[in-house]
Amino acid sequence: MNAATYPKKKKNLWKIALLSLLVIELALVIAVLGMLTNGFSATDSPTPQTDRTEGKAIFSVQANKQQLENMINDQIDSNGNNRLTYHIDIGDQVVLNGKYKLLFTAIPFSLTFTPSVSNGDIVLKETDVKLGSIPLPDKQVLSFLKSGSKFPKWVAIQPNKRQIYINLTDVQVQKGLYLRAQTINLAKNDVTFSVHQMN
Repeated sequence: MNAATYPKKKKNLWKIALLSLLVIELALVIAVLGMLTNGFSATDSPTPQTDRTEGKAIFSVQANKQQLENMINDQIDSNGNNRLTYHIDIGDQVVLNGKYKLLFTAIPFSLTFTPSVSNGDIVLKETDVKLGSIPLPDKQVLSFLKSGSKFPKWVAIQPNKRQIYINLTDVQVQKGLYLRAQTINLAKNDVTFSVHQMN
């Protein structure tokens, strides 16, 4: 009789161990979700303001998508971050791909934006979001991105508006010169800026 009950006890131990492992994994997933959804601020960064009055354009610059992509990624590389790595891919839309280091793993994410021009600045309106295998609302992913990295003062992450606002007129490209966006038409590979002199 003892020999017959021994395999049952062994089976029960395996069941308990497996259930315990599943409970621990579930608790970890809940903890990570809690950190992602509650630990990050969902408040919008204020839209950057420049008191610079629009000076007369010196000349216009026309670029293609590849040149714009290279320019943005150069700026990203110069503002490195240990916890968050990302880069821009530009096709018919702007796609931000990256990885965020959390605990002992790197969570991949991808955000897709449609760009537009507003008063010489660039507005990236979010259209699609992917964050690893964790389903999160787009607002939470932007909040996660905002809190995960220190962006330049001319970049405003605005989760409630589902957008990123780039105050291009506050970026000094060379001494005494700054840019204003004129047109961004990715479908036609048409990106035009005007170069202005600071007053």
